[in-house]
Amino acid sequence: MKTKQIFNVMNVVSWIVFIGYCIKAGAITIVSMLSLFGNKKATENLYMGIDLSNLYDFSILHFTLVVLLFVLTVCLKAYIFYFLIAIFKAMDFDKPFSGVVVNFVFKISYLALSVGLLGIVFNAYIKWLQTQVMFTQIDINTSAYIFMAGVVFIVATLFKRAIEIQQENELTI
Repeated sequence: MKTKQIFNVMNVVSWIVFIGYCIKAGAITIVSMLSLFGNKKATENLYMGIDLSNLYDFSILHFTLVVLLFVLTVCLKAYIFYFLIAIFKAMDFDKPFSGVVVNFVFKISYLALSVGLLGIVFNAYIKWLQTQVMFTQIDINTSAYIFMAGVVFIVATLFKRAIEIQQENELTI
């Protein structure tokens, strides 16, 4: 019974994090659209104190690319939690190993790898841009996502093997 309660708490936490990332992505998108289409002052506080006004003055193209990479990274993180919510919805406690759950876990590992690699590219791009123009440092600490991708991939592979064993046991009964 305690395991099911823990899963329910984790489901609620996953929903909270998912909604938080969606709000963050939406806020950044709306403020950046406002800044691109008329209100340059919005670049001074893009999101939680991030000031990209100097970058906007330097190049609208670089500003747009930074915002797109930032929003894409946040959206991928939200998508990870969307799949985690889908796992909670699809999981049956009597038979926890199912093909649907394994597919979701594999997708989470691929998304985590994508977030990690995109974060590396994004941080390198930001460091290069800061040699050209001064603006608020944006650090989207994503290095842990690469490690997480490996761990989740291993778990997904173990789940896949568990399904094979479960099917073999059903055939022998």
